[in-house]
Amino acid sequence: MFTSRSLLLTFAAFAASLPTNDQHLSLSRRNATVEQDVFFDINGTEVETKIAKLKADGYRPTSLNIHGSPDNAKYAGIWTRQDGNAYETILGANETAYNAWLDQWKASGYVATHVSATGSASKALFAGVMEEISSVSNWASVCGLDNAYAFDNATIGTPMTIKGISMYGNPNERQYCVLGHENTDNHQQLAFYQTDSYKRDYKTLEAQETSKRYWRPVYIDSTEDQILTPIFDDTSVGQWAALTDLTTSQLDLEIASHEAKNMYPIHISGSGSTAARYTVIFAERASPLEREWHTTGAVTGFDDNTKVSNKLDEIMETFMKRNSVRQAQVAASINGTVVASRAFTWTESDRAVVQPSDKFLLGSVSKMFTYHATDHLLSTGRLNLSTPVYPLLGYNNPADPRSLNITVQHLLDHTGGFDRGISPSGDLGFIFTRVAQSLNQSSPATLRQLIEYVYEQPLDFTPGERSAYSNYGTMMLSYIITNLTGSSYEDYIEKNVLNGMDVELYATAADLHKNDAIEQETKYTGTNALTPLSEAKASSAHGGDGSIKEEAIAAFGLKASAATISQFLGSHAAYDIGGRQMWTYRDGTVPGARALAYSLSELDFSVVLNTREYVDEEAWQRLALTDLVAVWGRW
Repeated sequence: MFTSRSLLLTFAAFAASLPTNDQHLSLSRRNATVEQDVFFDINGTEVETKIAKLKADGYRPTSLNIHGSPDNAKYAGIWTRQDGNAYETILGANETAYNAWLDQWKASGYVATHVSATGSASKALFAGVMEEISSVSNWASVCGLDNAYAFDNATIGTPMTIKGISMYGNPNERQYCVLGHENTDNHQQLAFYQTDSYKRDYKTLEAQETSKRYWRPVYIDSTEDQILTPIFDDTSVGQWAALTDLTTSQLDLEIASHEAKNMYPIHISGSGSTAARYTVIFAERASPLEREWHTTGAVTGFDDNTKVSNKLDEIMETFMKRNSVRQAQVAASINGTVVASRAFTWTESDRAVVQPSDKFLLGSVSKMFTYHATDHLLSTGRLNLSTPVYPLLGYNNPADPRSLNITVQHLLDHTGGFDRGISPSGDLGFIFTRVAQSLNQSSPATLRQLIEYVYEQPLDFTPGERSAYSNYGTMMLSYIITNLTGSSYEDYIEKNVLNGMDVELYATAADLHKNDAIEQETKYTGTNALTPLSEAKASSAHGGDGSIKEEAIAAFGLKASAATISQFLGSHAAYDIGGRQMWTYRDGTVPGARALAYSLSELDFSVVLNTREYVDEEAWQRLALTDLVAVWGRW
């Protein structure tokens, strides 16, 4: 076992023994000069001496890896000169010694920050780093796992941010080390644990995950047979590049090449003792950008505007920082006149500061406009609540005869017989991919095709028998609107519902949102509904959830500002047809968005977020239905 607490060579011997595969970098960054030492293809004696010297010179660990045969283990690492907490390293320890080292330094208040392992399950060697970090009170580093997902059991369900993964052992006898720190701020990441029975190609995963704006690889473990286990998140380090399967000479060249581009290594892993191969991540920054808090907008319509504004800011700052929400708006109106419109930003400097006029995806708050478009048809005599909808559209022979009895009223009341909770198809608003695949067509499915697909399925219950929330019902209403009027849904609501308000489609394709100020954030991906026969994945906010917002626009595909929503509520019901109704609200949620439209006794307000991936649903309910409601009645 080698540890940094024992210096094995004198400095003279150290200098004489330095390997050729060592890079000392001094790179000028936008805000500072970063000094690095990158080493690879060195043995235990060499790395022990090197780390001791680097530590004495004020360098700290950025990345550490052990690889190759336990009889000839090799090391790769990145050390950066910077101030920081005290740290200890361990190199080439067996499992018993490694665990004893963890316990020893944990008792002294240290936290594991790096872990790496190589060799078979019975002869594995381990390397690691522990740092004195007072801000991390709960963490776990567990090795010898037969299944990486068992790490969740070791942490008793405590949410963890994974800091390191190491897959070692022989094929079909794999073992895992997993290191995590308690996730106290809802940090979003995805770790793709690999197994012998289910291996995912790294480049395919990279393309999938980086299809989401701002997402990038932050860690890539490599086994001896070069199975790559990556972690992705959406932190910002400027430009980056991840390279795999590099020889030592290729790695030397890539380091020099990226240095010329003002990029340097931030993570390295290797495989093999001889003819080693390396995986490395380069970036413009050694550490991610910190988030910054910004507020914009004004509060103007209260007896004490400053107190209302300060309380709003306090509530939103607490919620957004605890839940890692980057962008939000809150607005309030009285009789259609905006009396408060505030925008909140908790994000990195490479992303937009939210303005009160920015438009957010509304999810099911979009239905509010569809209901009032339907109301307009009813009030002008072009539609009746009792009208059977399928015959109206020319469909008279459904698979389930009960479908002929579905009326406009049923669609408005969510009593049409569609229950996403029990239907084999699930939520019918998110089956556009399935519909296209059932037709073996490479182009996106249309709303008409989806309606005809559903038409051939049995209902989940008899229309009018009970209520079950249905996106499909509102989608059918929009299809009725376009068929009766000959106008597109957007044109119809613009002319007859919006009265000049700025509400528009949120297009599905991610390419159309590259320069958006508001990033509708989700960590999830899926088969892209826009390319249903392709294996390429897309963000669930951009077709990966099976939806096409152009086709489901009436149910959950519109975008608007919180101020616009609050104004609209001044003369329209939040959850029904007709005029304003006090103490009613509409809640909207789709991947990448959460929104609320709420009419109180006199005041109407809205809150919109750029994600729905907060800590839990209770956090949203408390924010939207308790904390914000209390603000308006206070002053």
